[in-house]
Amino acid sequence: MKDNDRFILDIKRLGINGEGIGFYNRMAIFVPNAIPGEGHDIEITSVKGNMAFGKSLEIKNISKDRKVPECPYYGNCGGCNTMHISYEKMLEEKRNLLIEAINRYTKINPKKFEIFQTIGSANQFNYRNRSQLQVRKYEDGLHVCMLKENSNITVPINDCLVQKNIINDINEKIIEIMEKMGFDAYNHKNKNGNIRYITIRANKKNEALVCLVCYKKNDNIKNLAIEINKIPEVKGVYESINSNIKENTILGETINHLVGEEYIIEEIGKIKYQIYPNTFFQLNSEQAEELFNRVLKVCKLSRKETVLDAYCGVGAIGLFLAKMSKEVIGIENNKDSIECANKNAQLNKINNASFYHGDASILLPKMLNEGKQFDVIVVDPPRTGLSDKFMKALLESNVKRIVYVSCNPSTLAKNLEVLSSKYNINSITPLDLFPQTSNVECVCQLVLKN
Repeated sequence: MKDNDRFILDIKRLGINGEGIGFYNRMAIFVPNAIPGEGHDIEITSVKGNMAFGKSLEIKNISKDRKVPECPYYGNCGGCNTMHISYEKMLEEKRNLLIEAINRYTKINPKKFEIFQTIGSANQFNYRNRSQLQVRKYEDGLHVCMLKENSNITVPINDCLVQKNIINDINEKIIEIMEKMGFDAYNHKNKNGNIRYITIRANKKNEALVCLVCYKKNDNIKNLAIEINKIPEVKGVYESINSNIKENTILGETINHLVGEEYIIEEIGKIKYQIYPNTFFQLNSEQAEELFNRVLKVCKLSRKETVLDAYCGVGAIGLFLAKMSKEVIGIENNKDSIECANKNAQLNKINNASFYHGDASILLPKMLNEGKQFDVIVVDPPRTGLSDKFMKALLESNVKRIVYVSCNPSTLAKNLEVLSSKYNINSITPLDLFPQTSNVECVCQLVLKN
C-alpha cells in the first residue's frame, strides 16, 4: 500500500480519537469522520509501519447514526471529534472503546465480568466549566481561538457549543474590553502585544474566575482586570506570566491574584469545593456527581472503613466518600492541591478526612510499614495511568477493594493486566463526561482474590 491508493473501505469500529477504522489486507486504516458500518471510497494519505491513514472521498452507504454537526466550527477547531454521530450510538461506541482496549492490551476476558452500559450526560452541550483559549489578532480585530487538529493553525471561535454559555459571553466581553482599552494579543513573530490566553473557570451558579496569561509583566494589566471584574458574573481576576512559547503549556509557573475574590465555590452533591484558576476539577460538574455516586456505590462503604484516596487532587472524591467512611486519607503530589483539599475539608466541616503531600508510590508503603491499614483504595490517576512502583505497592497492600477511576481505557487496561494477578475485576462502568468527543471515563471495581 502506498500514498494516493484508492479503494472502498468498510468501517469496522471507532478509534480513540473518533476516527473510523477499517482493515485492508490486515492493515488498520484510520479515516476521520467515518462511522462503523459505513463503506467509504477513500484515498490513502500516509502509511506508517503497520497502519495507514486515509481521507473519505465519498460515503457509499451512510449510517443511520450519522447526523449533521450542530457546530459551524466542527472539523476545523480540533475540539470535538464525534459530533457527526448520534448520541445514542456514541454512548454505545464508548463502551466498545473500553472493551477493545481490554482485548488489545490484556489477556483478560471482558465477558467474565460486568461492563455496564455507558452512563450518558444530562447535558450534551454547554457543559464545560473551563476554557483556555488563545487570543489572536485578525483583520477584523481580536478573537479567542482554538487550534485546528494536528496543526498550529488557529481558528477563531465566537460561540463554542460545548462550553457553558456564560463562558462564551465572558470571552466576548473581555475581547471588547481589551480592544476598547488598547490591549493587544501577543504575536510571537514580531513580539508585539502581550495577552496570550484567556482562561475562565465557571461554576453551576454561573460565577466565574478569569486568568489572563501574558507573555511578560505589564503594569497596566491591573486596570484591565478591574474592568473585567465589572462583568457581573466575574468574581475575580488573576494574571499568569508565561514567556515559554516552545512548550505546550498555558499557565505559567505562578499565578497572581489581581482583583476580586480569590476563588469560587462549586457544589457536587452536598460537598462544596474551592475552585481556583489552576485547580484540577472535573470539566462537567453535573456529570461529575454521577461519577462520584458511582464511586461511592462500588466502594460499598458502611461508615466502618478506612479509605485511601490516591491521586486525590483537591479532595474531590475523598470528601464525597467521607460521609460513609470511618476515615479518609488523601495523597497528592501537587502541594497546592493538597492545601486546597485541606481547606475544602474545613469548608465542609469534615473532620474524618486528611490530605498529605507526596508521591503515592512512596507514601503508601510508608503508611503500611507504620501499621496503617486500608479497607478501600481509590485511585484516579492522570491519562498515563498508575506507575509500576505504585502498582507494586498496591499489590503488596492486600487491600480488600480497589476502585480505579480512569480517563484513558488504554492505560486502564494495561494496569488491570498487572493488578489482575491478585485482584478480580468485578465490574467496569463507563461514563460520558465529555459529550461530542471520544473520551470516556470509567469506574472499575476490583476485589482481592480468595
